[in-house]
Amino acid sequence: MGSARFIALALRLGLFQACLGALSVLTLGIFNRLLIDEFQVPAALTALALGSQQLVGFSRVWFGQRSDRCRWKGLRRTPFIIGGAAAFCGLTWIAGRTVLWLAEASQSGNQGDVLSRGLVLALVFVFYGLAISASSTPFAALLVDVSTEKQRPALVSIVWSMLMVGIVAGAILLSSFLGSSCDSAELSEMISGVERLITVAPLVIFSLVVVSITGVEPRLTAAGGRGQRVSSSEQEISLKGAWTVLKSSPQVGYFFAVLSLFTFSLFLQEAVLEPYGGAVFAMDVCTSTQLNAVWGVGTLLGIAATGFLITPRLGAQRTALAGGILSALFVLMMVLAGLLESTTLFRTAVFLFGAGAGISTNASLTLMLGLTSPLMAGTFIGVWGLAQAYARGLATVSGGALLSVFSEFTGSQNSFQAYAGVFVVQALGLLVAGFLLLRVDTNLFQSNVEKVLGRIVASELD
Repeated sequence: MGSARFIALALRLGLFQACLGALSVLTLGIFNRLLIDEFQVPAALTALALGSQQLVGFSRVWFGQRSDRCRWKGLRRTPFIIGGAAAFCGLTWIAGRTVLWLAEASQSGNQGDVLSRGLVLALVFVFYGLAISASSTPFAALLVDVSTEKQRPALVSIVWSMLMVGIVAGAILLSSFLGSSCDSAELSEMISGVERLITVAPLVIFSLVVVSITGVEPRLTAAGGRGQRVSSSEQEISLKGAWTVLKSSPQVGYFFAVLSLFTFSLFLQEAVLEPYGGAVFAMDVCTSTQLNAVWGVGTLLGIAATGFLITPRLGAQRTALAGGILSALFVLMMVLAGLLESTTLFRTAVFLFGAGAGISTNASLTLMLGLTSPLMAGTFIGVWGLAQAYARGLATVSGGALLSVFSEFTGSQNSFQAYAGVFVVQALGLLVAGFLLLRVDTNLFQSNVEKVLGRIVASELD
């Protein structure tokens, strides 16, 4: 597990991930539910607007590579993390105001205004996505900088567990913050609750990010005070050299594709889970928002147990397969719950799906760490972040789009059959991705990358 000091550091860094988890509840949970269910904005337009934050995932590679080369006051990652956090917190407030502006158009019945304001919201989330990329990619690289290879699996388990803690706490606190508006049939009460929420939440989240990050990153010195690790990091790899390294191993392209499919399948339900709870099980906004807490607790347990009990025994590849199979089964259980109209079975299925997702997530993160290099940590994490961002964005858009497509056959966007169609597609994707992850070979990757890195560093130093 490591020393008490190391665990304290991991928990402190985990505050950053907890903040991102809470933000995801606000943007993809509460905003999504309000637009689709309460304000009757088309699901496809809502999914496009909220999912557009992931469409700028290509910027993760650039931000990662820039943080590898940054030397601002001896810091590489911190300026990007803090600056990006300031931006995404400010944009959260702007996004909230735009959601309410879009709601006004929907309530007035002006479809032209609904479309134009929906596109404005999409643009806001494009900039929000850039801010998230600028902050989260260097943060993941910072985990490599402050840990040894032996410490890294434990560090990642704790930090990503804190992401789930943020989702759980965010679901509970944000729904509680809405207060009596959840029990009110008046939209004016709901709007007032959202206005309070978007004013307070960004301020609290930014404060926690500053506490989490400030002073953690060791400063680089001209004399190489951090020893060999600093010496290596001073050997900057150009963007052209980094691209050469990325192309050197077939495992890079293969893992990129499979990670994309896995992430897409894992998050396909994200845009429709809460509306499903409202449409099929008659849950109010606060109750459906708390589904994130149920899912998050399951994922937290899955991640925590996997790193210490499952992956060491099965290996990352077979653990990923087991997680994919379990996740698919529990997604189908959610469909069964809707068919039986059983709220208890639905909440149980959401919890178990979270546990299966946690198993898969831990395994994929372990593989991601195996497919990187300390000299290019920011760049490699940027590439894997690119795969996840585009896949998650496509999943968010596709979830709403598939719901709209299936609704053409069922006659209603809020019918059980339309939601069931989305969940069945998700289950198939999870099964396929689980089997494909069996072929990822981290040893082959490391061998290829080390050889090419040696040649690139030698040529760029000449």
